[in-house]
Amino acid sequence: MTENIVIRRMKAEDLDAALDQVIRLKRLNAEFDSIFNVAEESKSDFRDHLNEALSDGDRYIVLVAEAGSKVVGLVKVDIHTRLYYKPKYEARIVEFYVMPEYRRKNTGKLLMDELYRILKERKIRLITAEFPSLNLIALGFYKGIGYREVVSVYGKMIEDDE
Repeated sequence: MTENIVIRRMKAEDLDAALDQVIRLKRLNAEFDSIFNVAEESKSDFRDHLNEALSDGDRYIVLVAEAGSKVVGLVKVDIHTRLYYKPKYEARIVEFYVMPEYRRKNTGKLLMDELYRILKERKIRLITAEFPSLNLIALGFYKGIGYREVVSVYGKMIEDDE
């Protein structure tokens, strides 16, 4: 793969490709834990959420990796206000996906480098990543670039007979 990868902010015309990648990511999450079973009937809700992220640059950052004219990767970040803590703002990676044929080719690093540049420009110094606990690929990726565990979230499905 010798194509040049360009990292840029998502545009409206990227919506279908970005939606496809988010759905791929969510299906991958379901492989790690059934609590992440994808609500396929909610695609219009997914689209609405991405549209909101596209239009609200204060609360979200969405970057795409493009090879030629094809979107091959995506990172979506939610900006949170930390009411009780310093630093005041946290950038939380909630969607991060690179097409399989573009993995291990620096695409993820390029996405992260551009994200860091934008966060520094906005003076946001804390970045976290959210992903399924059993996703050892994501765990290895983030640990490999200096992230550490900062919070744990535990879940349980409540059955009808409980």
